[in-house]
Amino acid sequence: MPVDKYRGISLQRELVDKIEEYVKTHPETGYKSTADFVTDSVRKRCEELKILIPMPAEPPRLEHYNLNQDHVTIIDRAQKAFADVYFRNNHVYCEYCASENCEHIEYALNLPKIQAILSKKGWVIEEGKIIKKPY
Repeated sequence: MPVDKYRGISLQRELVDKIEEYVKTHPETGYKSTADFVTDSVRKRCEELKILIPMPAEPPRLEHYNLNQDHVTIIDRAQKAFADVYFRNNHVYCEYCASENCEHIEYALNLPKIQAILSKKGWVIEEGKIIKKPY
C-alpha cells in the first residue's frame, strides 16, 4: 500500500476564514489557495526553528569571476554570459555590451579589489562611477 504524500490538519475556522480572505484580496502575493499560504507559512516557521534547512538563495545576477592584468570578468546569469570589462589607456570598456557605460562596468567599479587597484593608478571612483581618471 503506497504511503500518502499529503496529510490533513485541522485549523480554527476563524483563522482559515481570514487566510482565505487574504488570499482572495491579495493576488500579488502569488498564493493561489489557502493551502499554498499555509504551506509557505509553516515552511518558513520550520526554517526559523531549524526544523527544516532553508532553501538556498538564488545566486546573484552579477558576480565577479576573475581578475586579469587589464580586465575583470563578470558572470551575468541573466544573459548566461561572461562580460569582460577592460581598463586600458585610461578608459573603461565592456566587451560584452560594446559600451563604455553599462551595468557590467558599474558593477566592476563597485568591487573593492577593482577600486583599490584603480585608486593606486590615480582613478577616483564613487558609487560605481568614475569621478576622475589619471592623466
